[in-house]
Amino acid sequence: MKTTTIQSIAVVGATGMLGAPVTKILKREGFSVTAVVRDMQKAQRKLGAGFYLRKGDLQDRHRLRSAFTDVDYVYINLSTAPDEKHREFKTEIDGLQNIIEAAKSARVKRIGMLSSLIKDYDAFDWWVFDIKRDACKKLLEADIPATIFYPSNFFENLTDLQLKGNRVVMAGNQSTKSWWIGTDDYGRQVAESFRVDMDHNKNCEYTVQGAEPFSMEEAIDLFIKHYSSRTLKKTKAPMWIFKLLKPFSADLDFQYHILTAINQYDEQFRSESTWKKLGKPETTLAKWTEKQ
Repeated sequence: MKTTTIQSIAVVGATGMLGAPVTKILKREGFSVTAVVRDMQKAQRKLGAGFYLRKGDLQDRHRLRSAFTDVDYVYINLSTAPDEKHREFKTEIDGLQNIIEAAKSARVKRIGMLSSLIKDYDAFDWWVFDIKRDACKKLLEADIPATIFYPSNFFENLTDLQLKGNRVVMAGNQSTKSWWIGTDDYGRQVAESFRVDMDHNKNCEYTVQGAEPFSMEEAIDLFIKHYSSRTLKKTKAPMWIFKLLKPFSADLDFQYHILTAINQYDEQFRSESTWKKLGKPETTLAKWTEKQ
């Protein structure tokens, strides 16, 4: 049941591929939404009207504290850059710590965070997954109620990351299947989580999966079949190219590891409790593609 009181949420990472649609859905679901951003003009272009905009920087705890003033909740969508390994400041660790401290100081009631379902892939040691696991541990141990979302693949990866002109690019072969989901369904689950978890101080963790399991190639084939704007073709890139070149490029090293994890991670369906509490995803990949 939806509360009649308008709750306020500050979103950190509101202009990204996954952050922007969730930010818009939170507003559509009746929340008062503040986007905490570095670039005000970019935020206005990406989000449109109806949002409060406040300046914020992950390295500036005092500015974050100011941005979180009079806010009930904070939702964060942080990502580690491929070249961040040797930087002193780590976005998902040091940035998160600053958010936690600022939120506590501003008396925020709960922090929600987007994580990753494949962060626990353990066939190799990778510093990015170490950071993601440490970030989850840090948030769950913080002296503030936390909600963490662990998503499968998003439909939006196909258009925003893999669609290159008239070609949809894939690397290697996925030996398992992923339970793909769209940001519209995910955003509604995020909104519902802040509603149903608002009255208790427990930490909450949700596996986020859609209703249909596909391998990467199956998902791309279905996407191409239902994409009506223009004719698309599938392009396969062999993983050995990434493995050969990754020592010379932080970006290729990053792509090699994340693609290997996606291709080999044995994802199991674990979203029964998420659906029961936050609602079952409604959008199929075919219907989502037809709207693109």
